[in-house]
Amino acid sequence: MILRLIYLYRNLTRNLVRTLLTCLAVALPITIYVLTTAVVDGFDAFLDNSAKQLRLAVTQKTSITNPLPEGHRRKIETLDPTKKRLIAVCGLRYIGGQREDDPTPLSTLAVDADTFAVAFPEHKLTPAEIDAWNKDRQALMVGRGTARDMGWKVGDRVTILPSLPPYEPMEFHIVSTLPKAEDFVTNWCRRDYLEEELKKLQAPEGQVTFYFVKCASKADLDHYRAEIDKLFAGSLDETKTQDEKTFMNEFITQQFDLPRNLTILAAMTVFVAIMAAANTMSMNFRDRTNEVATLKSLGFGSWFTFALVQTESLMLCMVGGFVGAIGPYVAFTYTPLRNLTVPLIQTIEIVPFTCVKAMVIALGIGIIAAMWPSWLAIRMHVVTALREVG
Repeated sequence: MILRLIYLYRNLTRNLVRTLLTCLAVALPITIYVLTTAVVDGFDAFLDNSAKQLRLAVTQKTSITNPLPEGHRRKIETLDPTKKRLIAVCGLRYIGGQREDDPTPLSTLAVDADTFAVAFPEHKLTPAEIDAWNKDRQALMVGRGTARDMGWKVGDRVTILPSLPPYEPMEFHIVSTLPKAEDFVTNWCRRDYLEEELKKLQAPEGQVTFYFVKCASKADLDHYRAEIDKLFAGSLDETKTQDEKTFMNEFITQQFDLPRNLTILAAMTVFVAIMAAANTMSMNFRDRTNEVATLKSLGFGSWFTFALVQTESLMLCMVGGFVGAIGPYVAFTYTPLRNLTVPLIQTIEIVPFTCVKAMVIALGIGIIAAMWPSWLAIRMHVVTALREVG
């Protein structure tokens, strides 16, 4: 057994450059697989969290880019005057924006101030934060990740240049950095302040990008999904109502379909790793054909040579897979990269299970890559092997 291990070690270190390059060729695709899987899992978690919020998204029927009139809110609220089933209706208008001296894009939404806290309970606002929000029309709630990146804190006065109308600098007072919110990237301002600025510039006002409707139960969610669309059927501003998870999934797909594209990328990189490892194992076997022939002529069976080739391939891919899986885990868990933000999913979280899956894939790459040279080792006959030696 020890002699076999020594022989395996000698084989792996015989052409050290080739071995290292092969490990790297496996490690890089495995790293890409781990990162893409983490992002896709993050999107799935984001969508699952959206489903838990029991909210409906109401948009213009033909396209989300077409705004809805703010009067739709009052009409939706008439479907349940008691507010026991339709808890809150909140209009949102996207303004994006950036600092005047910084091109970094911001995600800023103007919302109905009176229903914001009720419609978005996952922000976990304190009574003091809600009070400050209600008293100041220039109030701004900043995602804590954005606050960290921009160096903002509660009490600061900041100016944001919207990327949509009114296209003029707007001054805000930061009243919270949302320390307990799940979303730590998005900024929230009051829509009534935005309306005032639009009116000054004679820009289109009284419009929202979409409504979020907070429901009391899953049954209410299903019921009012149809009732809201019926309410506006045949009007100039017909609506399309979906649960928040469906709305977000559709939005992501229409914009860039990132989860699907990342899955394709991961599959392609794994295929590349298989090709690289298979090429290396074929060259290794070709270089040592005489040695394999000698082993078989000395009485070592076909399955011994098969196991020898497979073990060598598995060792190469296991080392490469370990580096490729552990590298991103350490980087995004213990280094400043853990603060890197990604739209919607916020941060990249690499869980140990993803690394385990990556290692299993690396071992699978090793098995597949060695199939052809292993088959050649099995089929090699002693007489033919002796001729090769000669």
